[in-house]
Amino acid sequence: MKASEDKKKNKLLNNWIFWALILITGFAIIIRSFPAWTNAAWGCDFGIYLGLTKTVSETGLIFPAYTGWGSSYNEFPVLYSINSFAHWITGIDVLVIMPKLTPIFGGLSVLVFYFVARELLNDKKIAIISTLVFSVIPFHVYQTSHASPLTMGHFFMMVSMFFFLKFRKDSRFFTPLILSTLLLIMSHHLTTYFYLVILIFIVFLENLKSKTWTNSFKKDIFYLLSASVMMFSYWAFIATTVFDSFIRTGFSILGVRIDSIFIISLFFVVFFLMFWLIKLIKEENRFIIKFRLFASKIFNNFFRTSQKIFVGNKKKDTIGRSFWFGKYNIHNRFFLKFSLTLISSVIVMIVFSFVKIPWINDTFTPESIFFSFPFLVIISLGVAGFSYTWRIKNGSFICGWIMAVGISFVYAIFSSNRILLPHRHIEYTMAPLAIIAVFGFGGIFSDPNFKKLIVKFKKKKFLFLKKRSKKHFFSSKNPLFQILIILLIIVSLSATPYLAHKTLKASDERITTENIAVIEWMSENLDKNSSMIASDHRLARMSEAYGFNTTKDETEEIWEAEDLDDYIYELIGIGKNHDRITHVIIDNIMKYDVVHVHFGEIRYMINETKEDEEMYASYDKFLRQPFNLIYRNESAEIDPIYQEPISWTEIFEVNWTYLEENNYLQ
Repeated sequence: MKASEDKKKNKLLNNWIFWALILITGFAIIIRSFPAWTNAAWGCDFGIYLGLTKTVSETGLIFPAYTGWGSSYNEFPVLYSINSFAHWITGIDVLVIMPKLTPIFGGLSVLVFYFVARELLNDKKIAIISTLVFSVIPFHVYQTSHASPLTMGHFFMMVSMFFFLKFRKDSRFFTPLILSTLLLIMSHHLTTYFYLVILIFIVFLENLKSKTWTNSFKKDIFYLLSASVMMFSYWAFIATTVFDSFIRTGFSILGVRIDSIFIISLFFVVFFLMFWLIKLIKEENRFIIKFRLFASKIFNNFFRTSQKIFVGNKKKDTIGRSFWFGKYNIHNRFFLKFSLTLISSVIVMIVFSFVKIPWINDTFTPESIFFSFPFLVIISLGVAGFSYTWRIKNGSFICGWIMAVGISFVYAIFSSNRILLPHRHIEYTMAPLAIIAVFGFGGIFSDPNFKKLIVKFKKKKFLFLKKRSKKHFFSSKNPLFQILIILLIIVSLSATPYLAHKTLKASDERITTENIAVIEWMSENLDKNSSMIASDHRLARMSEAYGFNTTKDETEEIWEAEDLDDYIYELIGIGKNHDRITHVIIDNIMKYDVVHVHFGEIRYMINETKEDEEMYASYDKFLRQPFNLIYRNESAEIDPIYQEPISWTEIFEVNWTYLEENNYLQ
């Protein structure tokens, strides 16, 4: 028995996949935890989650009341419960433990992803390479670096995806699947939506692609119906705010509004209609056959006409060369797709550096384009590897994952739904993109499955060969070069998630020690009942976490205006849902970088059209009446550019006596 156990231990120690997975998971946790360890806290919405976690810790309520900015945050308790439990076990302050603990779950979702990829691919090597890419892919890194319900949603979505794949093979996994699904539903409503949409479309696509119903079809339908009922029930009876906004208010598409009473019924009608459509197709009825023949004729005629116009009488092998790649050269076909996508992506970003992105109301900066380039490379590799992935076993699952999110993305653009914002779709494509991009890379440099690369890398005598294949651009006989390219991509990806976002100048999510010090000073010296705080979204939410009333992001003009007449109505609260503003919080981020009022509303205190000190006129107005500086906290370290403390926070009191005496209130 002991000899058998020792043998298993030795096998584990010699298993490079195991140790690679440990290292990748550790790195995934570190890169996601970086902002929390280099700042006091991290996230524009962090104050919301901090306040709710403190309330859960103090009262023991799973669903505490919430009166701050936004809604429904208190209806998804997994994040708050886990951090409250950690606080109770360790005794560490919630403010300290919460931003450090939650990103660990973001990193652990990478660990679970490996097992999902292994189930889909049945190839440990491709799964581990895909996991390496997923660990540093920017959108997932950035989003799961926050102490937010979204991070927990991503983790439990990945866990549920894994148990779903296991349940298809073994019904005994149904119980853990249901439990993980329940935790997902209680973690984050948007992630739950994407999870179900993805799985429903995958099951539809798999059965549409297959000549017969898949072996797991009945189990799939049973689970999807169960999960859908669980989701709608939770929204209807517990997360009622979500139900009101997402269901009861209805939705519209292309101007046609669908009332609330039909939405849930419509969901299940469409659900069964999709699979009834597959049944029609499989039965090969006359209408389908005629339609196929008609479509085939149109396609063939179009193809032949296009061939005559653009190609003429060239032979097939010449046609291939005229379009940059040979017919029998898989490597160059992969490279062509990659190149065209990369060039197109850069062009699109350049266009949107001059034209505002509609749903974000902002543009790309030259710096953001530069730092986004590694991610554009991954997208381009994904496009290159998509068609190959589609043809492999479980390829429809992987490709269907992205396609489902893509369909939802198109709906989000054409609908008036304020929850399904287009840019929120991107992060949910990162997992399948990591797999497809690996196949794309393999197709360019070696082969999609990396078999040549792995074999040659094991043979040390081939390691430094410099022979170059005449059939394609990159030699598969130099594995060292290919490994270096992979490492270059990984390093560049890991270096850019936070830089790419920062250079957009749309928001800065740092919460500094000086921010916390000022808010704690407020908590000790100001009356929470009579105070009305104005600040950016980040510091206003932190103020709410400590029990203060805020303008809830309704102050906009005050940040850029220079004359009192331009923003007096905001101080008074005319046309707003708040009373008179009593205090204003400003820090170095708001002065020098960006004032993130709320999503889609961005202001800047620096006016770059002016020169010298006039650039800061928007900030300088706070240094005179009707504002009085009552407290400032600053760092000891000096900024070499501005020659002032590198981090500082100030709180100004509004002098209402001055405003009354100067007839501003008439």
